[in-house]
Amino acid sequence: MKKQFFRKEWVQNTAFFALLSLLFFDRALFPPAGQVLGGYDMRGAYLPLYEAVHNALRQGTLPFWDPYRFNGNPLMADPQQSAFYPPTWFMFILPAHVGVSWYMAFHVVVAGLGMAAFVQFMGGKRLPSLLAGVAFAFSGFLAGRLWAGHSAVYAAVSWTPWLLLGLAWAVQRGRWETAVIAAVPLALAILAGHIPSFLYIGLLWAALAAYLWLTQPGRRLLVVRQTAIMLGVGLAVTAVQLFPFAQFSLTTSRVATADYEFATDYSLPPAHLITLLLPEFFGEPTRVGYWSVPTFEELTYYAGLLALLGLLLALRRPDRLTWFYIVLIVIGLWLALGRYGVLYRFAFDWLPPFRVVRAPGRAALLFLVAVTALLGHALSHWQEIPPAERRSQLTPYWRWVLVVMGVALFLALAVTGVIFMAIHPTETSGRLWQHVGGYAVALLVVSLGGVLIWAYLTATDGRRRVWGGALLLLVVADMWLFAFKMVRLETAGPDPFWADVKTVVGDDLVKVLPWGAPVFSQSFSLTTEIYSMFGYASLEPENVIALASSVPDPRSAAYDVLGASLVAAPVPLDQFTEGERPLTLLAQHGSTWIYQRGRSLPLARLLTQAEIIPDPQAATARLHQADFDPTTTAILAAEPVCALSGQPAGTAKIVETTPGYWHIRTNSDGPALLVLSETAYPGWQVWVNGEQVEWQTAYTAVRAVCVLAGESEVVWRFVPTVFLWGGLVSLLALALILVSLLRLKYKVH
Repeated sequence: MKKQFFRKEWVQNTAFFALLSLLFFDRALFPPAGQVLGGYDMRGAYLPLYEAVHNALRQGTLPFWDPYRFNGNPLMADPQQSAFYPPTWFMFILPAHVGVSWYMAFHVVVAGLGMAAFVQFMGGKRLPSLLAGVAFAFSGFLAGRLWAGHSAVYAAVSWTPWLLLGLAWAVQRGRWETAVIAAVPLALAILAGHIPSFLYIGLLWAALAAYLWLTQPGRRLLVVRQTAIMLGVGLAVTAVQLFPFAQFSLTTSRVATADYEFATDYSLPPAHLITLLLPEFFGEPTRVGYWSVPTFEELTYYAGLLALLGLLLALRRPDRLTWFYIVLIVIGLWLALGRYGVLYRFAFDWLPPFRVVRAPGRAALLFLVAVTALLGHALSHWQEIPPAERRSQLTPYWRWVLVVMGVALFLALAVTGVIFMAIHPTETSGRLWQHVGGYAVALLVVSLGGVLIWAYLTATDGRRRVWGGALLLLVVADMWLFAFKMVRLETAGPDPFWADVKTVVGDDLVKVLPWGAPVFSQSFSLTTEIYSMFGYASLEPENVIALASSVPDPRSAAYDVLGASLVAAPVPLDQFTEGERPLTLLAQHGSTWIYQRGRSLPLARLLTQAEIIPDPQAATARLHQADFDPTTTAILAAEPVCALSGQPAGTAKIVETTPGYWHIRTNSDGPALLVLSETAYPGWQVWVNGEQVEWQTAYTAVRAVCVLAGESEVVWRFVPTVFLWGGLVSLLALALILVSLLRLKYKVH
């Protein structure tokens, strides 16, 4: 009977959060063609990736290689395409722009249901657990991610309470099979695609493991064992994505340029701590504007005023779990200060993962998880106290809490109002009006919330449900008042700049150098299938970026060897139409100028001379020297396997090319080096006249292979075997999870 009731409660809780999510997103669940749930990163980063995978799957393949960005890059090695993450299949089954909305709605349910389940498993009552779930699911974190379009970030974080629940459950049950099954949410959090978020998700998980280890001295070895099994199985399940990601990350500019200034971008200024009380103290970007440090989405972690009241309630009668949550709150906010505090400096110096990520403000996730869980725990903990004792301990304390908070908020409201009246109208009067409104709302919610909490905790069982329902409505209203306005639709298509370029270039195999195009639009080259030198992504092939940026001039020899023929710009480039190898205006379409570069080398070409320069920096410097001629000479890191003749080179003709495939026919009088101006990356294999041979990197960034005299058929294929090895490990891990489920179901010992 108890088991049936538990299942019934799960169904009801799921239906509750599903209904809230559907109401929250409303008409955005069915965006019209050409629109998508808003956010600049959704339009410029995630949606192009989702559409690329969607289109490839419709053709019965996967887009392992993307030839349209960064001179070619391994698209599937970027975790943010999320093809191996099951909820992303919303974007593959539905039209991608519709799937985005359902994807986000699904993860709101995951976040809310997971937090409610975790709080309840840790001893919470049902209604307080639902309050915690609502506060977490609709927090400022959701609002910020909706504004920016950070779908993968919210998806990863939504599994955090499930990860904590899994660990606590695995330790309680004590069987190794439970630890294997508990690894599923860990794997899903990783596969969601935003690996940097797992730094703070992992910190929360490790903190709970430490708490269980400290509070259960007789089961410490069990805690260590279950934690280790969870970690090992979770990583194994994700190997199909982690193996390629690890390979790619070793070649990216993110790893190569990490320093303290980079790592502390988007630190939480101390003044922003007030947004935990007044989320719109510095405005919001949809209606009134935002006037603080960039960027809004990285600095908003509003958990609701009831969560702050829950913290004060917990401090009146704390237990061990209360102190655990409070420690997380303090550490999370302290880390979030980043460059404004000392703790992040310590973490950066002594913990290597902090050196390859940025946005310390995201550490406030620890605060968000802990303070919302503490709301549910505090209300539940007080209900365990006998009614008479509860009233005697709570009434005087709670009266003073409400009086002090009410007076403080009223004085802040009054002082702000006086200042507003004294200086009105000025340039800052709009901001003061925003502050007045924020203080007024906070005063109302704190007063009403405080009274409802007192009534809920002091009422009899019959009336407690009424007050609990009122609390639930209040927390929904409080969270939605801030987050609801972030649900908006925006144009989903490429910027006019890329549409103009496509009109001029068409479907020709021509590489374009976008000069001065907006950063957030660079990945529209993937959408429009334009071969571009650049893109917009968290991972970029370092060898191409380093070479391309070696001389900031579109006439640079670096762009010669990278194969750029045209330069596209949103403004005239008159300053580059003179001098050596000047640009020549080819066309102007709309507000886009297309130029022919002064020296355009064929994408595939034969060379019979080479200089051997092992050091990449020296090789790049040599490329830019006046006496170096890239039309006749290659730069290699090692001697070629064939003896180059030094005679005039022959011809190279591209017979066919598709993403991840090149068929080239060459004809030369003697041995020559075939240079292909596409990114050199592990996984490419080459066959010359049907025989597989080794290839080399030329000019530090592109591929080259030796061909013999006469005619040769050269075939390049991108064969990323790293996915095969990762997939094998993942399949073995999934089989272990299935075995564990069966053993638990049939109670095998």
